[in-house]
Formats: sequence, structure tokens, C-alpha cells
Amino acid sequence: MPTQRPGQPLFSIIMPVYNAQGTLAAAAASVLGQSVRSLELLLVDDGSADGSLAIARQLAAGDARVRVFAQQNGGICAARNRALAAARGLYLGFCDDDDLYLPGALAAAAALLETGGADVARTGYELVREAPGGRLAALPHPPGVRCALDPRPDGAAYLNFLRQSGPQFVWNAWYRRDFAGALRFDGRCRSGLEDFVYNAAVYAAGPRAVYDPVPTIRHIESAASTSRAKPAAVQDRVQALPVWAAAEYAAAAARSAPAERPRVWAARQAEIVTFLMHQLRDAAVPKPRRAAAWAALRAALAPYRNPAPALDFLRVAGQNKKKAAALALYALGVPDLYTHLPNKEDRL
Repeated sequence: MPTQRPGQPLFSIIMPVYNAQGTLAAAAASVLGQSVRSLELLLVDDGSADGSLAIARQLAAGDARVRVFAQQNGGICAARNRALAAARGLYLGFCDDDDLYLPGALAAAAALLETGGADVARTGYELVREAPGGRLAALPHPPGVRCALDPRPDGAAYLNFLRQSGPQFVWNAWYRRDFAGALRFDGRCRSGLEDFVYNAAVYAAGPRAVYDPVPTIRHIESAASTSRAKPAAVQDRVQALPVWAAAEYAAAAARSAPAERPRVWAARQAEIVTFLMHQLRDAAVPKPRRAAAWAALRAALAPYRNPAPALDFLRVAGQNKKKAAALALYALGVPDLYTHLPNKEDRL
């Protein structure tokens, strides 16, 4: 296992910055104020049109651990890749410009990475969404239970790890740089999915991973957040479905023996299907564009046909009634009926 060299920061925290003058200072302070002082904060201004770059430079002037990069607008993938190429830390972390690291986040991450020599550590998170009127509302989500994943192919262990650790974002994960630092975000993911594609590539490489549900970050979905489901963003995500499907299939193939691969791939297909179903519903995408999106999904999945029933929804959904209903509607060819199911987020 690598050790920290003299003068090397323990963590490189990568923060893309775009028109974030109202949130950047607080986000940066939540990183710089961690009890783990050995870090560098890489701020990549992605062609902001407000005062974000000036704020970033002020932060660098006040703290030598801050490094600032400026580029023409190229999107979050290009910004993160710029920082990945410059990162020097033993471990990598990601924080959005409107998120907040909770106290003790990096200490918890370091403990997870150093116990058992993990290549990847995932943690719990607080999810907050801006409701109409500007009110911030917590979005409860299953925290999962602590678990680990070995490098050897084991489809059941892989699916359990993904199920316990939840959606595979990068902002609640930390990576050993000499393991994942050469990977890059796929620029074809212009408005989301880039985290899922990146993490699928990480898993395909066979990491030793650990998950602990302790919350380390507060992820805030503001009204302007790129993570919100809006028609234009959903259209971009539909176009990126082939990229995501290819990455998930490669990871499923790498993480499972041939006999268990059909089940693993069926489960990952189910995640892609239910993700798209939620996106189309939440963004209120009109019916013609929903039909086009489902056609695009079928085309994205077509190269990876499963010898087992591709969407055995009773098996992959488990006790999740909402997921089972979504997959049943998809399998029956009437996915649009999902829009009529109750949605607890509508009550925020």
C-alpha cells in the first residue's frame, strides 16, 4: 500500500465551480475547516459569468492549501478532469460548489481508507432539496448498513455493496489516487450520469471498497442545481444512456462469474430503467419525448442482451414495492403509467 510522502497532502478535494458566488465560500470553508489539515482544495472555475473566480482567488490568497484553475466553460466533466490531472494527494475526494462537508468527514474517510487498505470508501450523506418558495427540505433515504467489497469477482457481494451504499455519486466517496486517479469523467455526460459512469469504471477495475452509513456531506439540490430533473437536462441524460449502459455492463462482467452475470446485469438494467422512469416523471417530460426516451433506452440496452429474463422485476426489486411497480410497468410496455403513482417528494 502507498504511504504519504513528505510534503504530500493526504487528500486532494476537487471542486468544480460555475456561477457559485453565493455558495462557494461556504462550500470551501466546510472543506478547509476539517480536522484533517493535510489537504489541497482544487477549485476549477468553469467559465463562470459571476464573481466566482474572484472569490476562488481570494480563498487561495488566504490559504496556501487552495489551488485555483480557470478554463473556458466545458462542463463538470472537463472541470473535474482538469483537477484530476493536477491532483497530488494520496486520496481523492469531490465536493460540489454548493455542498457542505460535515465536521469530521475527512477523518472518517481516512479511517475507512486506511483500515484494511481500501481503494474506495463510500459514506452516507444528508440530502436536502430546495422546495418551492426557497424552503430547504430534507429528503430521507435508506442509509444501508456497513459492508465491504473484495477485488475478486462475486456478483452477490457486488450487488449487495451497491444496494447498501445507494446511488453511486462521487461526492460521498473517496478514492486512492494511485488506484483511480488515471480514470477520467466522460464528457459525453453533459448534464448528469457522469458520476455513475465514473464509478462503474472504478468497480470494473476491481477495487477493495468499504461503505459506512455515517453521513459526511450535505448535498443540496437547489432550484438551479444541475442534478435536478428538468426537461433539457433529462434530454441530455437520455443521449448519454449508451455510455452508462456500456459502463455498467463492463462492471457487471468484471465483478461476476459467468454463471451469475445474467442476474447481476438484470439488476443493473433495473437501476437504469427506474432512473429514467423517475427522471421523465419528475421533469414532466411530454408524451412524445417520453416515447423517444424509452426507444433510446431500448437501443442503449440492445447490445447487451441477457440470456436470462432481462428484467425479472420480482427478483431484482426485492421488497421495494415502488421499484417492483416501476419495473412491472416497463416489462408490460406501459411505463408512462408510473406518472400516476404517488410521489412523496411532491409533498415537500
